[in-house]
Amino acid sequence: MHRNPKSLAWILLTGTAVWLSGCATLSEEECKTADWGRLGYKDGAAGHPESRLAEHAEACAKTGIRPLADIWRAGWDRGVRAYCVPSVGWNEGLAGRSYQGVCRGRGEEAFLPAYRAGADIHRLQSRLDSNTSEIKRLERELRQAQTDKERHRLRERLRDLDWEQSRLRRELGHLRSIAPRY
Repeated sequence: MHRNPKSLAWILLTGTAVWLSGCATLSEEECKTADWGRLGYKDGAAGHPESRLAEHAEACAKTGIRPLADIWRAGWDRGVRAYCVPSVGWNEGLAGRSYQGVCRGRGEEAFLPAYRAGADIHRLQSRLDSNTSEIKRLERELRQAQTDKERHRLRERLRDLDWEQSRLRRELGHLRSIAPRY
């Protein structure tokens, strides 16, 4: 199989970085039985960057197995096309997953607004959830407070959080009402 020297150098460089970070994307058995086209598609459809191939190469190096880069890339290209659509962007944002820029030149202009809308809703929901936890903690503290000064401080903080929760709920409701439907 013909290998591009630039691609091989890139794989080795990226693979070294992955090795230093200590993560393995595939087990030894997975390396031996990999369907590289299917794996590439799965990686692309999950929004993994092309550098994922180097991570697989590093994971499989100990077995002596090299990924079939051309086959993996063809699958990855198909997977990225499936990933770079607004409905996936929306769901990725809502789930709070990071976007790694794989849609540049592949429909990013449609993907990103949907991703950002979902991410905004996720961010607000996370803040609401965090505030709810803080309110419960402060309410427990209030029940155990020993002094009027301490109770007063806790009640003020609870009022502030309650006001914040109301504001966040309104903002979340507004974002949901204007969000695209997928």
